[in-house]
Amino acid sequence: MKREKTQVRQRQIAEAALKVMSQQGLRRFTAAAIAREVGISDGALFRHFPDKPAIVAAALDRVEDLMFRGFPPQHPHPIERLGLFFQQRLALVSTNPAIVNLITSDQLALAAGGQGAQRVAGWKARSAAFILECLMDAQAAGLLREGVDVYALRLIVHGSILSLGMADKIGLEAGRFDPSALWDNLRRLMER
Repeated sequence: MKREKTQVRQRQIAEAALKVMSQQGLRRFTAAAIAREVGISDGALFRHFPDKPAIVAAALDRVEDLMFRGFPPQHPHPIERLGLFFQQRLALVSTNPAIVNLITSDQLALAAGGQGAQRVAGWKARSAAFILECLMDAQAAGLLREGVDVYALRLIVHGSILSLGMADKIGLEAGRFDPSALWDNLRRLMER
């Protein structure tokens, strides 16, 4: 395999670590498995990172970068703002299903330990808070159907994102769903 620049190789290693954790679990999350996924030797792996915890830290950085790039989406209309978030997250989970698998299974939090686990929990809370904020803003502006519970809607929106990320595991055909069509359906359920 050709030599890559350190930054490129570090990103490849972080992504391989995510894939190995997601597909093989923590019991098989070894330096050899990560190196094999990248296509380099175990020794080459540790020319880019001092140890396995540093690889896990880079994997956390990669997930955070992917999850929160362009976050929070900006739009004056709260339902439009929520729609932007929803479609960004669906695009992310359809191209990186390992992320949802790792976060919902807690594999990433377990691999990261103490502060890393708190970081993962913070991502979940940040996403849920954003969804709720958009829904509360929409309710305050009179945009939601009368009697709609914003907490129940938050669960539906968040659950829809997670479900698509786990589509293979729950027997859905993820490629069959268009993010904007899914959002249009959700929007019709909630909007006045």
